[in-house]
Amino acid sequence: MERSLTRRDKKQISQWIGNDSQFELLYKISRDGGSAETFHELCDNKGPTVTMFYNTDNNVYGGYLSDSWESTGNWCTDQRAFLFKLYSAGNWKPVKFPYVIKETHFKNKTHGPWFYSLTSMYSFIKTTNKPSSNYYNLDTSSLFDGHRFDMKGETVQSVANGHNNVTDLEVYQVKEGSLDEELDSFWRDSPEWSPQTFPELKEFVANYKPFEETKITEVNILLIGPAGAGKSSFLNTINTIFKGEMSSRTCTGCADISPAQKFRKFRVRDPTTKKHLCFRICDTRGVEEGVFIKSEDLGFLIDGNLSDNYTFQLDSEASTKRIGFVEEPTVKEKMHVVVFVLDGSTLDVLSAGVVSKLREIKSLVVDKSIPHLVFLTKIDKLCNLVEKDVSKTFKSRDVEDAVNNAADVMALPRSQILPVKNYEKETTLNTDINILALTALRKLLVFADDFLENQYDWQQIDM
Repeated sequence: MERSLTRRDKKQISQWIGNDSQFELLYKISRDGGSAETFHELCDNKGPTVTMFYNTDNNVYGGYLSDSWESTGNWCTDQRAFLFKLYSAGNWKPVKFPYVIKETHFKNKTHGPWFYSLTSMYSFIKTTNKPSSNYYNLDTSSLFDGHRFDMKGETVQSVANGHNNVTDLEVYQVKEGSLDEELDSFWRDSPEWSPQTFPELKEFVANYKPFEETKITEVNILLIGPAGAGKSSFLNTINTIFKGEMSSRTCTGCADISPAQKFRKFRVRDPTTKKHLCFRICDTRGVEEGVFIKSEDLGFLIDGNLSDNYTFQLDSEASTKRIGFVEEPTVKEKMHVVVFVLDGSTLDVLSAGVVSKLREIKSLVVDKSIPHLVFLTKIDKLCNLVEKDVSKTFKSRDVEDAVNNAADVMALPRSQILPVKNYEKETTLNTDINILALTALRKLLVFADDFLENQYDWQQIDM
């Protein structure tokens, strides 16, 4: 996944600068090329900027300048300038390296952005194209040498693994203003945020019946996603909505360890009718770096071969002889819709291994003609607007950006990326949270019916 400045990065840099800031991308070497002339054309006289380096070992570091870049050919001093690191080997480890003494940056038309102790590209002297090695070899003659900035005991080794081979270099213009920008209009058709909308959605879900020609009583919804993304929390949220009280039907985990080791199929009961709703929410082990259920197991799960409470064996392939294995599953046992649950607040830092596994699972789902969606959770952590008022979801630029990002990660249309706010810190029910969750659930049920209708049509053709 292409790396760029994330919302968390922006918040941290804003904190170091000392005020709320917005960041506008001026220059990106992978997009604009390694030309000093292009850099100065795009970045000179733009006021404060942040320069970002993304090296081949997943280290992210850079420098802030309150002065403007120019082409005067002089060494200059900016006492508000600082260097920093954000990630070491992909791990979040932010450290600011403040200005100490003497000159801080060089304004020369033959060079790119050059901080003393953080040399950009010596080869900017000439137009530079990305080499066949798939990275840019930048100058390291004075990289993080501590002569102008306080390195706080850090070295070029601890910050950048001893090299400045970068996959990308970016320069952002820094402007005053809050990151939590509210748009003038909705970026997507929004539900009516009113007390009347909630009971209408609840009634739809409560009265839902699967596509009747298939003669099944409930549909199966499979949740898949990284550990801690909010799969189990979504089940608890739906149960809370119908129970009318905070519920914890299933344990929730953290971003490191999945609490779910078994395949579980949960029902939701409507206390007003004392009947179960016509769907089951199916939870399974979270996708973790290097650890997930075997592809054969996943195929069996989707096809309906695995019974409720099946325990996954991570060190061996699935066995067709285990107790509860369904030899010839019917449409009733199959998964009817798949939901990829992604944490919107950490989407930018998903590991390449997890992204690759999610795409692999999606390919399997597509091959089996199962409809699928993405639930984008924890949107309140993306944006203070939404944290204060969930009804601002579809006016939040940050949520819109996260939806676009998720669509790119999963290669899905944006209409299939649904923002969701699960109950987490709340102690009482919130109508807007209910509306968002039930809107997503309604779309799931419609997709499940699409699958059942297709199955019925194919059966008619085969008869």
